[in-house]
Amino acid sequence: MTRVTVTDRFDQPVEQVWPIIADFGGIADLVPGISSCRVEGTGIGQDRIMDLGGAVPVVERLTWFDEDDHAFSYTILSGDMPFERYVATVRLRADGAGTGVVWEGNFTPTIAEEKTVRLATNLYQGLIDAVKAKLAG
Repeated sequence: MTRVTVTDRFDQPVEQVWPIIADFGGIADLVPGISSCRVEGTGIGQDRIMDLGGAVPVVERLTWFDEDDHAFSYTILSGDMPFERYVATVRLRADGAGTGVVWEGNFTPTIAEEKTVRLATNLYQGLIDAVKAKLAG
């Protein structure tokens, strides 16, 4: 298994960051490369189906959600991604007047590990940066 961890910080309090991060189906509003995202189901077990412009959509399932601790996990069920047995966890923590974030993924690469590590790192940092941009207005 390969593990990728990205840590960062938001200037805003966790109460402002959490609603954006926790919106499992709102990812299309954050990432320009996602042309659409629909959610099937509610709560733990819901799936988000994302159109990334390829022939096959990427399907991710919410597997754990802790509103009080500001954390959740999800897994990739299908799609054209270079990962197998993929599980990611996002955790927010109050950090003074701001919010700390840890985005961690565990997976088995299906292509060169170096490439998947770079891809996952860029993906997590890109999502964090997109949330920062949304918070900045």
